[in-house]
Amino acid sequence: MTSVGQRIREIRKSRNLTQRELADKVGINFTYLSRVENDRLDDEQTPREETLQKIAKALDADPDELLLLARRIPDSYRDRILSRPGVFRKLLNLPDAALEELVSQIERKPARSGK
Repeated sequence: MTSVGQRIREIRKSRNLTQRELADKVGINFTYLSRVENDRLDDEQTPREETLQKIAKALDADPDELLLLARRIPDSYRDRILSRPGVFRKLLNLPDAALEELVSQIERKPARSGK
């Protein structure tokens, strides 16, 4: 599985940015960014949500992807889960095959127009 640091490095390189350029855009020390990209941080040093949001913005990347790779649950996900705990509990208890089938059904079903 890709780490948050590896993913940041992939995106940064695809945007033709140096570590120093990205660090300057985000407002962090480039040596810290290097440690993030090389997975040389203790759990306590993992970038905070705010920092990951800034990195995502600077890279024009998906902030939720970076947050989840860093094992941080985005606030929007947390709020949705907390608003419907019973639904998410049921999803968590589904066997993998049933969950995959449910996702396939959702992806095949056209979105409602909202009218």
